[in-house]
Amino acid sequence: MKTLLLASAAALAIGSAAQAADAVVAAEAEPMDYVKVCDAYGTGYFYIPGTETCLKVGGRIRFDLKAADSYKADSDHGWTSLTRAEIYMDTASDTEYGALKTKLIARHEFVNTYNDGTHTTTKLIAATISLAGFQVGLTDSLYTTFTNYGGDVANDDVIKFGLKETNQISYTYQAGDLKASLGVEADDNVAYADPNGNDYVPNFVGGVSYATDMFGVAVVGGYDDTADAGAIKGRLDGKFGALSVFVMGAWNTDGDTIHAYAPGDGYVGWGDWAAWGGVGYKFADDLAANVQVAGTDKKTFAAAANLKWNPVSGLLIQPEVTYTKWDNKVVDADHWNGMVRFQRTF
Repeated sequence: MKTLLLASAAALAIGSAAQAADAVVAAEAEPMDYVKVCDAYGTGYFYIPGTETCLKVGGRIRFDLKAADSYKADSDHGWTSLTRAEIYMDTASDTEYGALKTKLIARHEFVNTYNDGTHTTTKLIAATISLAGFQVGLTDSLYTTFTNYGGDVANDDVIKFGLKETNQISYTYQAGDLKASLGVEADDNVAYADPNGNDYVPNFVGGVSYATDMFGVAVVGGYDDTADAGAIKGRLDGKFGALSVFVMGAWNTDGDTIHAYAPGDGYVGWGDWAAWGGVGYKFADDLAANVQVAGTDKKTFAAAANLKWNPVSGLLIQPEVTYTKWDNKVVDADHWNGMVRFQRTF
């Protein structure tokens, strides 16, 4: 009997312990705030958790291998290579005045000609705020972007068609296929004129364009205050199925002056005029070819041709060949350049 009582007591103790263990309840997991897609501003945007701001993140990695340099005479002395990484960040949010947007592009680049194994340059390419048609910040000149740069080749600006990064304020009005823009830009770019410091007058840019799916025309003008000169540029685009063509011409108000809106070719100015033209053909969804030619009043000539192959989505392999000829008082030379580009965009 004593043994039975002891066994019963032990069983009750074990049962009580088991019930006590069962009574422990795990804390509930915190609710997760899943990232939500924001498709109001295009593909790739998502809401920043806890906010009404939409964010899009992207970028690209590029590797170029070149023999000679299309932009420099007597540069055919061996291979050069470049590795570039760019990060893109765009934000957008709805307001009573329309979409409030920002854009950021940052670039990191290594060129093997530094030969020190550690030299990487960092550059801010764009940083803008835009609302209700107004835009402020750093980006390529309106004079350059309004006519959509040059052709679809890597070396499209051997003969330069405008200023790249510059601080600016602009306003763009768009009604259907019609667009008009006005802007003021910093006139302290030392590449083309003396730094600003004698007055508070900026550079001025304005343009108007009309574009449909098959046809486009654009005219833009710029005035460089420091140089007291300007330029007018016009472009025509056409698309006929797989074939696309463009012609672009510019007139310099002072053919003896190099300035922000008539920047020349790196050696001399345009003279009175410069012209560009190109053709592109899409053989298939993953293969296209492009040709571009350009020339100036100062007898500089540049030509480029490439193939653009996308073996898989997001990957570009682009071989390109160019020819440049200079015939002026500064340099009299010509040479060929070959390159291949590998680029991953995401």
